[in-house]
Order: sequence, then structure tokens, then C-alpha cells
Amino acid sequence: MKMLTRGLATTILLALPLFAVAQRFTEARMLKEPWIGGASVGSLSLSPDGRYAAGIAYSGNTTAAVLIDTAETNAAKPRLLAKPERDSRYVFGQIPIAIHWVANDLLVIDYNNKQSVSVDLSGKPVVSLGERFIRRMGTEGPLAESVLVYRDEEDGDMDLVNARTGSRHKFRLSVPGKPMAWAFDESGELRAVTMIDSSRWSNTSKISSWYRHASTQEWQLLQEWPASAFNEVWYPLRVLPQADTLAVLSRQGRDTWAVFKYDAVSRQHGEVMAAHAQQDILRTEALDDQNLERLVTGGMRPHTFWLEPRWAGLQAGIDAALPDRTNVLEGDKNGLVLVTSFGDVDPGRWFILDTRTARLREIASAMPLINPARMRPKQVMQYAARDGLSIPAYLTRPVGFDDQPAPTVVLIHGGPNVRDRWDWDEEVQMLAKAGYVVFQPQFRGSSGFGRRFEEAGHRQWGLRMQDDITDGVLHLIKEHIADPARVCIVGASYGGYAAMWGAIKTPELYRCGVSFAGVSDLADMLSNGLRDDSTPFSRALMRARVGDPDKDRSALDEVSPLKHADRVRIPLLIAHGEEDRRVLPSQSKTMVAALQQGGHPVEWMSFEDEGHGLAWTKSRVRYFTALLNFLDRHLASEPGPAP
Repeated sequence: MKMLTRGLATTILLALPLFAVAQRFTEARMLKEPWIGGASVGSLSLSPDGRYAAGIAYSGNTTAAVLIDTAETNAAKPRLLAKPERDSRYVFGQIPIAIHWVANDLLVIDYNNKQSVSVDLSGKPVVSLGERFIRRMGTEGPLAESVLVYRDEEDGDMDLVNARTGSRHKFRLSVPGKPMAWAFDESGELRAVTMIDSSRWSNTSKISSWYRHASTQEWQLLQEWPASAFNEVWYPLRVLPQADTLAVLSRQGRDTWAVFKYDAVSRQHGEVMAAHAQQDILRTEALDDQNLERLVTGGMRPHTFWLEPRWAGLQAGIDAALPDRTNVLEGDKNGLVLVTSFGDVDPGRWFILDTRTARLREIASAMPLINPARMRPKQVMQYAARDGLSIPAYLTRPVGFDDQPAPTVVLIHGGPNVRDRWDWDEEVQMLAKAGYVVFQPQFRGSSGFGRRFEEAGHRQWGLRMQDDITDGVLHLIKEHIADPARVCIVGASYGGYAAMWGAIKTPELYRCGVSFAGVSDLADMLSNGLRDDSTPFSRALMRARVGDPDKDRSALDEVSPLKHADRVRIPLLIAHGEEDRRVLPSQSKTMVAALQQGGHPVEWMSFEDEGHGLAWTKSRVRYFTALLNFLDRHLASEPGPAP
């Protein structure tokens, strides 16, 4: 349950009828951040010949697919490929959400309304492909310009389509379920696949991995897991030249994800091809029997490791030229390379590197109105939980408070099995500019820090997960970073739950709390909520991680804010999107009603035409304005004694 809050970048993405407090939301601070609603670019990818870069751009509430000529010597001007179109079935209409290269003059655009279309360089539609692009199948031979697409994404039905001519045939998999991961050989034949199969009749789910020696032979089952054993699953990455050997991403016998050789005949893991002792391997490239060209690992900051000398040299040169950033390279190591560069104070820039002349030239900025010099850096820190577990966190301090306590916002991520990242964060920067320390604890249950750390959060909603947050705040107070009398807990989705529960479990620690799209009743969420994610598999996974409402209702009620609303003693701001299908609006509305009935301090915001996040610029401006004024009202007093 991760809430997204930047523009119209996806379709999964906080109308403001308020109660009597409406006038107070505009009496103090008005939000005037220049980046909110400003022009931005969300992604770029390079054409095979390096001549063009294509991506998704935003301006206000408009989303478009654009093309940039990398040969332009001056500031590159994007060319429009596709803009939003009317579609009465969707609040925002038909919006381009992803773009993929098929050939130097042919691209595929995915739209939010389950349409995928190939276009030429002018944006003219060529072929209607299906519901969603999956992968490009080849650059030459019979599969050149062919793409694999979902004909029906929900059921997993696929077609193989020539993106230029439109010729197609069904891509059949005679194994049960829907693909989660796959591995193709060098000829473009699918040889290994991991499937998820959810039975509509038995309400059960299972995951299975399959292999076939050749495309003309039958699929062989390699391994099968129930949904409850999701953390045991491994995934095929590539078919290796060695006979019946795969490269797989797995955590077998390990805490972190690593790349293994896998013998498809003996059905056994073999030697480790690549691993990191403390960090997950997130991505691999150019993987074969002898070479791994690139590895990308997780951790509090991502790291790229090139094992190919030419690429390693280019990476070192770019990192020296663009320090203290994450720099991602793609393209031709002996020609043009697209550099995607971002960091904690810059949402991102794109450069073209001509490796023949060593010339580096900027072609686009993710958010041109951002001045990195005026942003606040995101520090990495660690602290000990009460049971000794080391908890990683991000800390952003406002100007003038590098060596003294400041009013603090404890910002809790959603999920909870996701995590925050070392990148530019709109909400973090807005709060830091307003004078608040921003603390982002990566409590147990967060992903990316190893299997044991993630599983330590299972069935710990409101318990040890909440204690990790509490212990982090106490650590900041002890280190004279947070003013103990001026701390507010804020979050969305799971973070909204944690904010409400913090107001109940440790009210002495906080002056106020803010929940957007938060969960107030766990049993109800597990029984009636999650309407956009309600497959038997997702239900089984959530119940394994949170609890079973049929068997564990009393335990779930013990940590449900709605069941303890009478214990709230601090002011709460609660907000929710009326179109939310991940966490239903009733989760917030029933909590607000219970608080009002008991005479407890609560302010309520309802957002029409919004789902599980902030999509419209006007909504983001009004919500963030209300948030800042709420914080100002409740954290404005002078420093006080520690609790």
C-alpha cells in the first residue's frame, strides 16, 4: 500500500469539502513551491542508434509522450508524440504512461486505459498492439520489430505482434497461471517462466517455475510454492550457453538476493554468480556463462558495479564529473551514451555522452524549476531498536538546525513492505524548507534490507514495527536533533495507519498526527478493502503478513486505531481520496466519525476525483497547504522538556 504523490506519472496513483475548520487552512502559510505543477520529465530512454531520446513529460495536469533530438547543439526541445485524449471511462482520460523503442523510427506507447500502440517519429499511430507492452523480441531475423504484448493483462493472455505490419499470433503458454518472470534464449525463444496461478473456485494461489529444453518440447515443472511461501520463490533471469542451465535470482541459503546458476535437469541451485554481503542485487545486465556486465545493488544508496572494463571506465568518469549522485548509463559504449543522473537534492537530469570525444551535454531536466543548491541533503543514519535490531533511516535537516534541536516531522512510508529511497522527495523538501527536521525510519518489515529484516515485520503492525518508529524518535531527542516538545507523526497508506496508532500508543511523544489514506480497521481492510488488489494470491499474502481476520480478529482489533479512538489525545488531520480502491475511504471516515463522537480533536479533508495519492496539482497544493498550516499551529510553541 504505497502511495504515490508526483504528478500523473502512473494510473495507480490525495475537492476539498471540509468541516468547520475550512477557513483555518488558509489563514497562515500559503504553499508557493515553484515545482508543484511545473513542467517536468519523468523518464527518458535512448533509441538504438542514439539519435533520439523518448519519454514521458508533464506540465501542470497534462501528461504527454515526447521525443528529444540528441543531435541538437542547443537546449533540446521536446517534440510531442502523444498527449492525453478524452476517455469517459477514466477521470484523467487516456494518458501515455510508458514508452519503448522497437527500432530507430518506431516506438510503442502504453496508455493508462489498457491500450498499447506503436507510433512513428511523428507520433502517428502505426499498429494497435494490445493492452500492455511486455518486451521487444529481437533486432534482426524473423523476430525483428516483433513485440510481446498482453492481449488481456488480467488473465495473462499474450500475443506476438509485428509492431510495424500488425501481423500477430497468439503466444501460448501451456502452463497454468499468469507470468511473473521469464527467460528467453538468444534466438528469442521462451525457455523458462515463473507463473502465478489463482483459482477462482478454490480461492487458493500458487507460484511455479517451469523450463523446457527447446521450444518444441513440453514444459517441465521445476518447483512450486504456496502463496504463504512467497519469500522462498526464485526467478529465472537468462538462459545460459551451458546446456539446460539458467541464471536465477534467488535468496536460497542467503539473506539477500543473489544470482545463481541453476541446473534445470537436477533442479538444483549451483554456484553463486554474483552476490553482495549486505545488499540485494536489484538488476543485472548482459548476463551469460562467463560475463556479468552490470550489477545494481540496493542499500540506503544504490550502487552500480560494471564488470566490463570499458563500461567501468565510463562509469568512473561520469561519477567523477557528476559526484554525489546516482548515475545510470545506457547506450553504445563506443558511441553515444544516455546518462540518467539524480540525487537527494536533484530530481534528475539527462546527459548525452559522446564516448568518442568525451563530451558530456545536458539534454533534459526532470524538474527545471528546482535549484539543487537550495535543496536540503538527505543524510543516511542508523539507530538501535529496543531489541537491538539496527534500523536504517534518512534524516533531512532544515537550514540553521545542523547543530541544534528543531521541530520534527516523522514521515512514515506506505507499504509497509516497501521503503523510502535516497532521491529527491517533494514532501521532504517542502517540509525542510518550512523549517522542520524530516525523519524517515525504515522500520522492520521494510523491503530492501534482507529477508530477515523484512520478515521481522510480519504480523507486527502496531507492535514492534511501531516500536521501531518510537525508538527512532527517542534517538533523535537523545541526540538533540528533535525538539521533544514539537514532534508530529505523518504518513500515507500504511504510514497513515502508523500516524493514527502513534497518537494512540505513544501520545506523549507527539504534538499532532496526520494520516492520508490510512488504515483504521485492520480486520475490515483484510476482509473488505484492497479492491484493486483482491486476487486470492494478494489476499493470502496480506493475511500471512498482517493476520487472518477469521482467526486473528481479536489480535487485529488490539492494534486497530478505530477500536481505540477514545484514547486519542492529540490533534489529528485525516484525509482521503474518494476514488481510493486500495484503502477504501470508509477506513478514514469511520475513524473521523468515532473521534468526533467522542469529542476528540480531528480535522477532515475529502478529495473528490482522487485515489490512493495526489494526482491533480490543485489537490497537492491544497493538501500541502493544509498540512503546513496544521504543523505550524501545533508545533509553533517554544522548546520543552523531553518526554
